[in-house]
Amino acid sequence: MKGHTNQYHLKQTIKLSIPLVISQLTSMMIGVVDVIMSGRLGTIPLAAVSIGGAIWAIGVMVVLGVLMATPPLISELDGANRRDKIGPLVRQLMWLALMIGFVFFFTIRNLTPLFKLFGTRQEVIPYAIEYLQAISWGILSFPFFLVFRYVADGLSHTRMTMYISFLALALNIPLNYVLMFGHFGFPAMGVKGCGYASAIVLFIQALTFGIVMAKHRWFKDLRIFSHIEKINTKVITKVLMLGLPIGMALLSEGGFFSLVTMLASRLSPEVIAAHQISLNVASVLFMVPLGISMAITVRVGNALGRGSKTDTRRAGMVGIALIFVVQLFLAGFMFLFPEVVIGLYTKDSEVIKIALVLILYAAIFQLSDGIQVAAAGALRGIKDTKFLMYGTLISFWVFGLAASWWFCFEKGMGAAGLWIGLIMGLFVAAILNFIRFYQKTKSGI
Repeated sequence: MKGHTNQYHLKQTIKLSIPLVISQLTSMMIGVVDVIMSGRLGTIPLAAVSIGGAIWAIGVMVVLGVLMATPPLISELDGANRRDKIGPLVRQLMWLALMIGFVFFFTIRNLTPLFKLFGTRQEVIPYAIEYLQAISWGILSFPFFLVFRYVADGLSHTRMTMYISFLALALNIPLNYVLMFGHFGFPAMGVKGCGYASAIVLFIQALTFGIVMAKHRWFKDLRIFSHIEKINTKVITKVLMLGLPIGMALLSEGGFFSLVTMLASRLSPEVIAAHQISLNVASVLFMVPLGISMAITVRVGNALGRGSKTDTRRAGMVGIALIFVVQLFLAGFMFLFPEVVIGLYTKDSEVIKIALVLILYAAIFQLSDGIQVAAAGALRGIKDTKFLMYGTLISFWVFGLAASWWFCFEKGMGAAGLWIGLIMGLFVAAILNFIRFYQKTKSGI
């Protein structure tokens, strides 16, 4: 079968990516707002939200990964003109979302021993626990939001995700203002209020997207809420077989970054804050390649459903090339304007001094980070998720972690040493993921 041209794939990927990138940036801005507003409470609360957020991110990564099996499954059904199979699949995904929500709710509320394990400074721990206890309520509704979002993305209706992400950001700022600092009759709850605000936003997102799925013309024919089905263990097992490796891969990557943050918690509060600011900036910019990566998954999965080996390969390779170019610009932005960005987070001169060094390391790893997430999106599109799991474990937990520990503590480089380890882990992951997709699609899948 003769495939579409590279220009066609580039155009379609950009068209699909723009709403996803905007929605990812908007979602990430919620975390940025939390960090910026907690910084107004002082250095200790800022460090607490940083540490608590790192632990929260571990659970979120697993949930994201498991349910990230949804877009390639949906896009393949759509590409094969089997739309009638989507509704029953989504109903099973909602059962899975319910199970996942309860498991992680109880897990997140019982992670206090982690602080002692990693030697977190004593004055930070009470605030971090308050934050986690509050935000844990959001994990009950978050999996449902992801199911609805990923169904829409898999059907290439990515604008809906963008609109609801805007709604979430618009709500998060005033909720933080009211609950953190105490206004309109509410008590000032500090970091606890920050956690409650995020949990409320997650619930509203899930509820809004559920209503859209039931009423909007794009999804009404799926009849997702027409009836309640019994749990189909075969379908859920199929999803888990595809999603668990993705979840483990994201847990390995996100857990590695969170572990590095926990290692940084052994250092001074100023270093913790500088590390988190630099990581937060890098994470915000990472939403751009991540959004494009999600589009790559949909494009590759759709081509796979159509049975076009040529388009499957081209959709992936064009997407990877697109992200490489984008990352060049993002890295340049971080090199040229570090003072402006850091100034949004803090006015503490010592924190700024440290962050100015760390953010340059964050700029360096933009290229390898972009390639690894782009190739990972292509691999998810062809359902090669087990390789992602093994490759990520090797990249981050063998190469990256060893390098972070060695340069930080053995060589005495402090936070800069931790960032060298981050760079090395991402570089190895980029090489492994790209070579794997190249080989898998070279002569057919």
